[in-house]
Amino acid sequence: MRADQASSWYRRMSGLYAVGAWTTLGSLIYLGWKKSKPPGDEVEQKDVSRNEMLEPPKGFYMETIVTYKEDFVPVTDRILNFLKSWTGGSGPES
Repeated sequence: MRADQASSWYRRMSGLYAVGAWTTLGSLIYLGWKKSKPPGDEVEQKDVSRNEMLEPPKGFYMETIVTYKEDFVPVTDRILNFLKSWTGGSGPES
């Protein structure tokens, strides 16, 4: 390895090490700051049906409705069952 190649390799590795070190330090500071937040900043779930809302909310409002299917099979189980059918495993359990 020539001297100029060694010098450029050393600079690249120093930069990579510096980026990794600063990323680790920043992550530790961020996680420490996030854990020290007071517990009152969490989002609360409310249990109000649509029929109980007499007047529409004013200002910015967002509502999320989650609907669960009765016979829902998670995607990971579907993939696992598919792979088992190809590898000769027990496959889907019916």
